[in-house]
Amino acid sequence: MDKELVIIVSTEHAAYEVVKALNALDTEGSIELYSSSVVTKDADGAVTVKDTRHLHAVPWGTVLGMSTGALIGLVGGPVGVAMGAAIGGSVGLTGDLAYSGFTGDFVYDVVSGLQPGNYAVCASVWEDWTMPVDVAVAPWSASVMRQSTEEAAANQIRADDQALKDEWAHFEAEVAQAKSDAKAKLEAQRAALHAKQTAQRERLRARATKLQDAWAAKLSSMEHKAAAGKAEAKARHQQHADKLARFSAAQKQAFRDLFA
Repeated sequence: MDKELVIIVSTEHAAYEVVKALNALDTEGSIELYSSSVVTKDADGAVTVKDTRHLHAVPWGTVLGMSTGALIGLVGGPVGVAMGAAIGGSVGLTGDLAYSGFTGDFVYDVVSGLQPGNYAVCASVWEDWTMPVDVAVAPWSASVMRQSTEEAAANQIRADDQALKDEWAHFEAEVAQAKSDAKAKLEAQRAALHAKQTAQRERLRARATKLQDAWAAKLSSMEHKAAAGKAEAKARHQQHADKLARFSAAQKQAFRDLFA
């Protein structure tokens, strides 16, 4: 399952050791590491990005930083939005934070857990179970937080589309029940409401397209590693790719039905 990890440690050295550990897990196929960033919080509470790594060298690399960029944008406040947009590349991050898939509780826990002077590794990964990462980062007394993001983001898109449909149904019911002048006023508002909802639905459609692009990028990353991997690692990467392919196919069909 795709997740965003925030791994908090007390020193910069420990943060980069955690990055090495995640890369080792990725190489052996225990996880899929899409992107990682090392951030720190200073005494004034400002969040600074010390290092970011994802696969810019390949055509689908920039998209892999979208979730990490969104998280940094949420955690870092107004300055963090700019940093997150830089990490997320050209994906229009600043307009998509509402559909990042991160819950308020998770963001609050990250903000509270990242104390001044501490470091955090923010990483987008696929992990089947939590044990490999937890064991790998234990030597650095790391605190690990997890959030499943993309399924939550897809659900939010569907929920917001349903809210638009409910709003329209309520409006039509009000028109049907209204009399004389009140009815005329409501009917005069129909075109404006329709235009507003059309624009909102197009934004939802665009966000769904970006999610599908992210799934395609992650699938390409997995298949690339499966082709280059050795023995057991190759098989693990391919298993992950097969699972993601099934998940993304189901989600894509759901989006086609939603926006038909």
